[in-house]
Amino acid sequence: MTEDLPATPAPESAAPAASSALAAPAPAPAAAPPMLESEARTFAMLINLVAVLGAVFSAGTLSLVGVLVMWLMKRDRSALVDFHGKQQLNLAITLLIVWTAVGVGTLLTFFIGGFLLIPAAIGYSIWTVIASIIAAVKSNEGQYYRIALVVPFIK
Repeated sequence: MTEDLPATPAPESAAPAASSALAAPAPAPAAAPPMLESEARTFAMLINLVAVLGAVFSAGTLSLVGVLVMWLMKRDRSALVDFHGKQQLNLAITLLIVWTAVGVGTLLTFFIGGFLLIPAAIGYSIWTVIASIIAAVKSNEGQYYRIALVVPFIK
């Protein structure tokens, strides 16, 4: 048994294929309007605070993901948000590399190197939390605070 499907209506004007090439291109999507200064300050502060929460509650994993999502959403609308998002992404990537190097170094030295490397990495992790809190305060004031001891992967 075959089902009876409703017939699709024919187009009102069946234009030749050649004339479709002359059709106007689709309009480009409108650019997002810039943020208000107060909104940009708040969002930049939230990026820094998400980095702090991610570093404290997930050993930095959510810090990278959360900051990346927030930065990608609003980077085109504010230079302040773009700057602080890049700073936090660079900080999260640097921290990830530090802990990876600590793990590899500890294994290569048969866990003896861990006695030096792990406390150094813990100290750097504490520094990232402190620097992110300072950056949150500075971004709320509208300042472009550059975090020290960070490799600038994203410029």
